[in-house]
Amino acid sequence: MGVTTNSISIVRGEPDRVSDILRLLQEAAGWMELNGINQWTPGQFNEVDISGYFADRHVYLSLDDGVVVGMFTLQFSDPQYWGSKNDESYAYLHRLAVAGSHRSQGLGQYMLKYAVVRASELGCRGLRFDTVAHNIKLNRYYQSLGFYYMGTNDMGNGRLVNLYEHFTENFDEDAVILRYFSEADFEFLKRCSNTAEFLKQWAGSTIAFPLDDEQLNNYLAGANHPAESDRLIYCAVHVASQKVVGHISISTIDRINRSARIEGVVVDPKCHRRGIGSRMINGILRIGFDGLGLYRLSLGVYDFNIVALKTCESVGFKREGIQREAALFGERYVDCIEMSMLDREWRGKIQIKQQ
Repeated sequence: MGVTTNSISIVRGEPDRVSDILRLLQEAAGWMELNGINQWTPGQFNEVDISGYFADRHVYLSLDDGVVVGMFTLQFSDPQYWGSKNDESYAYLHRLAVAGSHRSQGLGQYMLKYAVVRASELGCRGLRFDTVAHNIKLNRYYQSLGFYYMGTNDMGNGRLVNLYEHFTENFDEDAVILRYFSEADFEFLKRCSNTAEFLKQWAGSTIAFPLDDEQLNNYLAGANHPAESDRLIYCAVHVASQKVVGHISISTIDRINRSARIEGVVVDPKCHRRGIGSRMINGILRIGFDGLGLYRLSLGVYDFNIVALKTCESVGFKREGIQREAALFGERYVDCIEMSMLDREWRGKIQIKQQ
């Protein structure tokens, strides 16, 4: 199978391209070293190992006028990286590389999208891959393409990799993806937090009104390292429009007791009554239970926020109790309704959905 876009074609590679692949991988590894990305080194690649790729995986090459300018491989089992989560019904992508002459031109994204389609054509449940955990910008990029975080694996010598999965869901015109919150999203959150009351509603007393960049930088500091941080902070991106429509986080992550708290839920006022909030919460539940391996997720909703209460109950949260007169809004103290979901409840919900 081959696919063509402008001058680039993607084709199934043959062993006679081993020397071209070696040059590409060594060049890509050298670029990683220069940019402080601890993933590949030029010396790890040789023609003997690359020749072996053709025996145990599919090799795909991006060609520009016959010249190899990009590549990736697909294999159909990956216990080294996925461990107990390994599943031979998935395709596993490795060796994604782009030549320096074609970097920053969208070729990497094009190859990833091609790989998603190819995995489906091969009858796989979805596409999986891994990437270095320390590079938040790179992880955010993969999340923006619709890949879901599925865990972190320690490969030894302090090398952590994040695991991602892409699977096809039913068409949803208001589908959202969750990607790491960054400085580029500050203006969205400041625009939504235009009153002291609303800021307190999602941030509690941890951030003062008016919301500013200094406070947001402090809020973001140390976040978004799944194996180490006590909080993961996301923005929600509307897939169809590619606009940021929300904000949500998992905080106070307790890895011993496998629990955490969902906080900071903000939906763009322009998107109310479209189910964006429930989609965001379902996305964060998947990250918490499937990615972080949590047993319990909790949240609190102020009693006057009837819409939020109904949304949380609709996705499966159970009421646990009430913190009486927990916060002061104006001249009135309001109750906070405590809610939670357990891993088995999440699994049961997913099984029902799949039936």
